[in-house]
Parts: sequence; C-alpha cells; structure tokens
Amino acid sequence: MTCQRRWEIWTSAGLVLLLCAPWILSSNKLYHQAIGVLLWLPALLSVLSRRALPVGMKGPEMVIFLLFSAWTLLVIAVSGGDFGNAKLPFYVGLTLLAIASVAQAGRARLLSLLFWSSVAGGWGAALSWMVFYGVQGHPWSDRLVALGIWDTPIMAAHAAGALALLGLCLAPARSSGPVVASMLIAAVGYLLFLGFGQTRGVWVALAASLLVTAALSRNRLILAGLAVMVLGMAGVWLVWPDVLLERSLSYRPTLWSGGVRLMKEHWLFGMGFNEFHIPVEELRRTFKHPHNLFLNVAMRLGVGGLLLWLALWAAIGWRALQHYRDELGRALIALWVFSGVALLTDGFGPWLKPSADWLLTWLPLGLSLALAGGFAEDSAKPG
Repeated sequence: MTCQRRWEIWTSAGLVLLLCAPWILSSNKLYHQAIGVLLWLPALLSVLSRRALPVGMKGPEMVIFLLFSAWTLLVIAVSGGDFGNAKLPFYVGLTLLAIASVAQAGRARLLSLLFWSSVAGGWGAALSWMVFYGVQGHPWSDRLVALGIWDTPIMAAHAAGALALLGLCLAPARSSGPVVASMLIAAVGYLLFLGFGQTRGVWVALAASLLVTAALSRNRLILAGLAVMVLGMAGVWLVWPDVLLERSLSYRPTLWSGGVRLMKEHWLFGMGFNEFHIPVEELRRTFKHPHNLFLNVAMRLGVGGLLLWLALWAAIGWRALQHYRDELGRALIALWVFSGVALLTDGFGPWLKPSADWLLTWLPLGLSLALAGGFAEDSAKPG
C-alpha cells in the first residue's frame, strides 16, 4: 500500500467521523481533536505527499471562499472581538481540502461514504428516540434531543435533515436485502427523530428541498420522500395541531428587527466577533443571535461579508444546477435548498468550530468542490 493510499483511507475515516461521531461522542473537545487527527492531518499530508492541490480546490467557489475568509480576518482586525476566531477559516479550509481529496480518490468512495454515513445517522436517530422516550421516560410532548453532542433540538434537526437528504438522493437503485433493511431502519429513525424534534423550520426546509429536487430530477424515491413529508405534516396538523400553533413564530420577527437595527449601526465592517444581545421584552430575556444566518453574517461581517457569502452560496447553487442529472448533483441541490431555507429561521453563523451546522454551511461547499474537480474513473455504486 502506497503512502498516498494510506492518507486517502485515513481522510475517508475522518470524513465519516465528521458526519457520524456526534451521535455517540459526549464531548465536543474530543470530537474536535478527533477531526484534527483523522481528517485535517491526513488531508494536509496527502497534499504535501502529492505536491499538488486537488483539482476541485481551484474552482471559482474556492476563490470566493478565500475572499470571504480574508474579509473575515480584516473584520476581526478592525472590529475586534475574540482573536481566537481567526483560526476558524483555516479549520474550514482543511475540511474542504479533505472532502476534495476524498473525491479525487474516486467517485465511488465519496458516494459510498456519504450514503453509509446517512444510514448510520438514521440508526443514531432511531436510537436517540428509543433512549429519550423509552429509557429516560420523557413525555411524548417533550421535544426530542439527540444522544451525543448534538444535544439541542434545532441543532440535531439540522444535522438529521441534511443526512436524511443525502441518503435519499444517493440510495442505490438496486440493493441486497441487508442493505434495504438498513435503509428502512434509517428512514424510520429519521422520520421519528425529525417528527418528535418538533422543529417546524426544518420541516418547511425539507418540504422545499424535496419539492425542488423532485421537480428537477423526477426521481421516484425523491417523489416518495416528498409524499411522505406532505402526509406527515398533514398528519401533524390533524392529530397534533398544537405543535404547529402553540409557539407561533417563536419571536422571530422581534429577533430579526433587532438584528437589522444592529446591522444598520455597524453596516461597513460589522460587529466582528464581539458579543451582542437582542432583547425580547415579552420573554424578559436577550438572545445572542438573530436566528437567521444571513442576517447574522451581515451583523458580524458587514455588507461586504454578506455580499461575499451570498456570492458563495449562489456559486454552490449554480454548480449544483449544472450537475442536476448526476447523483451527487441532486444531493447537492437538495442540501443547498434545505440549508438555505433552514438557515433563514436559525443558524449561529458560518464561523464556528465543527458542529451540526457545518452540514448546512460547509458540507455543501465541499460537495460543490468535489463536483468542480471531477472524479477518478470509478463506476461502482454505494450499495
């Protein structure tokens, strides 16, 4: 086995860890350290061994990402805040390098890793449901919280929705009995987890994603997923309407108006990574973000940062549309629409340490770079 082959296997294991380990780990610190060892380090060593960047890293999306990163560092220098956040663009860059490296090693490997990571996530979702209600004895009306470190309902729903879409779009057309059984268990796990998580913004985002993806691809499995989603939301309306009505808009308009006010006060370079608070008088408490990622980017990085983020998001969408006939292209369209809609009602911002929201912010960019670079000649399928 060549040295390059070892780095590729090591990086592949790190990508699985990034997507799946939070279901079983109990410490964010351990998660971040494991990513450093199993994902970032081998990706860097692979590039040094090959003495060349993966082809996908040379696409226009990467240029916009570098501009966005440079603008972020400028904002930190001008507006201040925690200077430790200056390392976050480098963490993201190493993750993108790892995804592009796995893609360059072969199409089959990337598709298989994404598909089976989705299946594993579905099993984690099912186990979370059983433990939360069966072992811990929570009332059925409580919002489901995942096992591991994705321990808030919205964060976990974001990750589960993204992984479920990957599995749905990358599922093999023909599979053996054990594979089908694994897929069915995962699908039930995601349905239970997302339903009992009661995160309405994620429900809307999933419906929008499946609608757009089904219209473009007319894939029967995706059409079936859309039908299940519509029937599920109708069932909730008929059987459990309080879930849709009791929290109203969850004070989103108040948070958004507070965020717009702060954005206008700091429109050029934003507030950087300084702490801010948006008051909600009805609750007699304050919030540390406006529950809208795009608005959060504008508040922290100013108009220039928002424009660069929108340009990056548009470039990812355009790449996805160019490859909508391809399995990975369909998966990227589904993930891009889901992320865009879900992050309108929540999302702390793109510059975080590895977390559930990375599946909505940086995984789409990684897959876009994979499509930009093409794949090694390999025709095997995930199943």
